[in-house]
Amino acid sequence: MCYNVGVEGCESMKKKEQELGELVKKAREEKGLSARKLAELCNVSHTEINNIEKGLRVKPAVLTLKGFEKYLDLPFDKIAKMVGYSDVTIDFTEKNIIVSYEMYDKYVQLRKSEEDNMLHTIDIKRHMAMDIKKSFNEIYNYLKKQPDVDKTLLKNADEIIDMLNIIELKYEPIIKEK
Repeated sequence: MCYNVGVEGCESMKKKEQELGELVKKAREEKGLSARKLAELCNVSHTEINNIEKGLRVKPAVLTLKGFEKYLDLPFDKIAKMVGYSDVTIDFTEKNIIVSYEMYDKYVQLRKSEEDNMLHTIDIKRHMAMDIKKSFNEIYNYLKKQPDVDKTLLKNADEIIDMLNIIELKYEPIIKEK
């Protein structure tokens, strides 16, 4: 079980696991949960919970530790550090691992809100382009009727009209998908 860590490293790992095992067992019993119920909540086998509590499991998966945080109120960062996860792994897991449906629903709702805000912004830009195009068309049509208008000015006006048409077309499919 303790490969490539030497005798002292192996003893240290066993001690940490026994500490985690004792901590998990105590917290589980205080919550009135059986090992089977905790296993069900954490989506692992009851054998996994028993092995952790006995100190036989060297390094439980981060999702299991996140389950202990949620259902046993054991701080993830402390128990993850206890079993040897790096600070980088702990930080990433804290920010990115979703353990419960409530957290998942909250995450989905946040993303939906961001999407709604983005679509609203796109809709505003599209309408602004349409309004600018409408106003600019009057100027553009006036310029085209002038006999001595500067050709460069007229070419620039053509380019502006083309850009406004592209913006309007570019955002139209996104709005229709809503």
